Amino acid sequence: MKLFRLMSQIHLWLGAAFGVQVMLWLISGLIMVIIPIEVIRGEHLRHDPAESVLDWTNEAVPLATIIAAQDGEVTSARTGWLAGSPVWRLETTDGPLMIDARTGDDLSPVGEALAREIATTRQNGLGEITAIDWLTDPPREAGLSIPAWRIEFAAGETTPPTTFYINSQTGELRAVRTSAWRVYDFFWGVHIMDWSSRENFNSWWIKMTSIIAILFGIAGVYLTVHRLWIMARRRRPK
Repeated sequence: MKLFRLMSQIHLWLGAAFGVQVMLWLISGLIMVIIPIEVIRGEHLRHDPAESVLDWTNEAVPLATIIAAQDGEVTSARTGWLAGSPVWRLETTDGPLMIDARTGDDLSPVGEALAREIATTRQNGLGEITAIDWLTDPPREAGLSIPAWRIEFAAGETTPPTTFYINSQTGELRAVRTSAWRVYDFFWGVHIMDWSSRENFNSWWIKMTSIIAILFGIAGVYLTVHRLWIMARRRRPK
């Protein structure tokens, strides 16, 4: 009986602790599936800019000339468009570079005027730009570990206040963030039990909860078997 009472207490308290986390999993999971992931990522708030037709063999500066003008070794090159203008995108031993295909001007790192133009051409239905900031150490929500531009848009007629993060080296619109994304991100951290980086699936919190769940299950199995055994003894004919 002492073991039974001990297992009952263990089952009770572990159930309370584990039950709280189960509820958090259910609530956070519900929050994450209510809003489509495309809305969370802000895909409806941005679009790909229209690209003009360019004869890269005649109108653009020859790639050989572009490569010869670089100090570092060019490992790869491809064509692209940035804020409606054609560019050569180079990968070099010194890092990525963007070169204006018509003039040969170096566009890296992206300046404020170009960052504003990129954001303006990529936004879809947003309000006016209310702030533009150069970040040497972008926040986690930017998804960048290099300097970036943060551009704040006011709410549009049907769109929320929105933040754009632009990669300073490549001009890429790296992230679109809204309050919906931040709410989702918070509950994602709750769901995987990582409240700081929100990326660690192997935290001690997860391990501890798993151990609690196993002990809870073991205690439950013992109590069930014990009760069935008691019931079987009571029904046994004397």
